[in-house]
Amino acid sequence: MKSLHLFYKGVLFLFILSGCGKTLTDTNINPNTLLAEQVNPAFIMSQVISSSAMTMALTEFAGNTTQCVLPAAMQYVQQDFSGIAITNTFGWKSGDWAYRQFYLALSNSAYLEKRAAGTADSAFFRGIALIMKSYWFGYYTSSWGDIPFSEAMRGTEGVLKPAFDKQQDVFKGILNDLEMANTTLKKATSVTTFTQSADILFKGNVQKWRAFANSLHIRFLMRLSEKTNDMQAIGVDVKSEFKKIVADPANYPLIVNSSDNAAVYFPGTSALDSWPLGPFNQPDPSVYYRLKPGAPIINFLKNSHDPRLTVWFKPVDVPTIIRDAGADEVIMKDTDGKVKRFLRTYQEGVDTSLYVGLKVALPNPDTYNKKTPAAVNTVKTLDPAIYTAGAANPFVSYLANMFRDNANANLPVVFISASEVNLTLAEAAVRGWISGSAVDYYTKGISTSFNQYGISDGDKKVYNPENHQIEAFDLNAFLTNAATAFKAAPDKILPIMEQVWVADFTSVEAWFNWRRTGYPNLGKNIVSGPQGEKIPVRFFYGANEKNFNGDNVNAAIQNLQPAVDDQWSKMWLIQGTGKPW
Repeated sequence: MKSLHLFYKGVLFLFILSGCGKTLTDTNINPNTLLAEQVNPAFIMSQVISSSAMTMALTEFAGNTTQCVLPAAMQYVQQDFSGIAITNTFGWKSGDWAYRQFYLALSNSAYLEKRAAGTADSAFFRGIALIMKSYWFGYYTSSWGDIPFSEAMRGTEGVLKPAFDKQQDVFKGILNDLEMANTTLKKATSVTTFTQSADILFKGNVQKWRAFANSLHIRFLMRLSEKTNDMQAIGVDVKSEFKKIVADPANYPLIVNSSDNAAVYFPGTSALDSWPLGPFNQPDPSVYYRLKPGAPIINFLKNSHDPRLTVWFKPVDVPTIIRDAGADEVIMKDTDGKVKRFLRTYQEGVDTSLYVGLKVALPNPDTYNKKTPAAVNTVKTLDPAIYTAGAANPFVSYLANMFRDNANANLPVVFISASEVNLTLAEAAVRGWISGSAVDYYTKGISTSFNQYGISDGDKKVYNPENHQIEAFDLNAFLTNAATAFKAAPDKILPIMEQVWVADFTSVEAWFNWRRTGYPNLGKNIVSGPQGEKIPVRFFYGANEKNFNGDNVNAAIQNLQPAVDDQWSKMWLIQGTGKPW
């Protein structure tokens, strides 16, 4: 199992060794530290991978109201009990480059590239550095817009106020770097044993790193799908470059099977290497309980009889049943000994499913599905084992138990998955960029997502919303039905993007794909948003950058439409597209 653990052990071991072999003439040198240029690049590589993984985990499902904005925007979750103004109704804060420690992974990737020269594994290190730089620059520009690129991370050269490159030029640079990464890694015919052990992602497997590079390459090419003419004008033929990669798997391998996902697993031995919602990082369980599933993702999975529903979410602690139990509402133990709520007749706004998500941007989500303090007190009296403390709502689902684990085999940080790659290929086939069967790519994108979460044919993981039973999963029937619906779809980009949205659960990628295509139409689900059905489309620049590099920031803001630095202004990537709104 890939994990973060090696990095922490390795650095400790390095520091211990650095104190050995000293003489009395070394008394002015701290024996427990090394100069930066003395650290083995393999440790820098481990740090780049581990810090990237932790940073993305914090971004995706931190349970922190300043960090969990994208999962709420994509309606995977909604905040309950506190913090709703930031997450549910998009009161986003500004973000410096150091926001969520993004810059650490990026700067160390650049440093790894610098230190690669002259080592036994120089081609390997340089290829990885180019990949991880591209990953982070791609995230930065996709999230903010124009960013420093050509002058970024050149402080030691005296570049203290880097210019902001236009977004199209940043993407051109990223695509060139990923091409170079693939070419460079071809030269890494062998990797030393020590470097293999320090590679916590692919254990020194060069072919898998090349597949990672090329998979990112087609991710970013597809991100430019609405800007092909603009990119052509600066020398990038997006469609031809995409086709070249897909047509030559020998030179451009891709991640097409879930066993090859670029995924890092948490060992869960301390707060430093554990999932953000686990007990090490969140001793108070109320943080976990207040991050509840969103109704859109719950209902989509429920209506599709999709087994990912029961893997990702828990059934309500107290089911609601329409049955006369002697009063309009009665909460009591049923004949099976379980606490249930009985309503004499159906009441508007009450969800009687076993899987219930919060509607999006509710004014008061804490009362959803007819939750009252009196009802919670009754539940607590009847069964003290049911959670009834802060953020409790026994009539709404919670995230599955795995999100409360320090480590779980079904919950790594995934930089890019086979599911995403296959669904990207399906979209490319629909657009006419490549040959091949769009429906085959589409169904493989779905099946590899199942594989990613350990879902197999025959597993009892399918919730039947009609009889409330958990039934066996029929993989062949599911894929056959999906293929039939796909072929019948008037706009085949829509079902692809729906599956991308589902498969990207716990990933930030859904935001970028929704923003690019407008699919699925998530705005229609908003109950009480600050701008109607609009969902934010970018982060805005931080105060530090404005204070210390104001002229360049202001120039970048002028390239937004409108030229206002907030979460509603459109960057070049979506200007003039009419997407997503």
